Amino acid sequence: MRLAERSKRIHEHLAALDGLPWLEGERVRLRAPQAEDIDPLFGLFSDPDVMRYWSREPMLERNEAIVYIQSIIDGFVKRELLNWIIADRIDDSMIGTCTLYDLQPQHLRAGVGYALSPARQGSGLAREAVSLALGWAFDDLQLHRIEADIEPRNARSEKLLRALGFQAEGLLRERFCSAGEIQHSMVFGLLAREWSEPSTE
Repeated sequence: MRLAERSKRIHEHLAALDGLPWLEGERVRLRAPQAEDIDPLFGLFSDPDVMRYWSREPMLERNEAIVYIQSIIDGFVKRELLNWIIADRIDDSMIGTCTLYDLQPQHLRAGVGYALSPARQGSGLAREAVSLALGWAFDDLQLHRIEADIEPRNARSEKLLRALGFQAEGLLRERFCSAGEIQHSMVFGLLAREWSEPSTE
């Protein structure tokens, strides 16, 4: 299939979505945001430890979480991003977020970002959630490439990306101003054929 045709199909697939896809894993699900998510979302993004390596400062007011949820809705309407709530499958409570952002059908690629409540970190839930998003992006949407960028000191995030098959591709020096300092950014990439190949580990 020609690249132009692949790009067109991605555009059409995105346009045909009537809402964020509901993705189910063994322990988590990815779903659209709800009103009940406002307070846990504010709790997550107001935590300095969670935001230590993000490109924005921690939230200071609950209203910022309301605005953030509206930005999720607006981003979907424009088909610029798909920003899921990571929810516990048992009680559907919000425990994090996972996002496909910078969707570029013409280049068959997108970026992926994620955040998980500190109380739920270290148990493989983030990996499960990101895997769900990647599986949908590659298998359903038929993207060719997914990118991620992290602060090089973010060892947990690097471990997660490498476990999913991402490869480090380069350092962007002094790219973000966050947490009161100028931070570097390490770019990682994952290709569709690398996602589909069985692990050799």
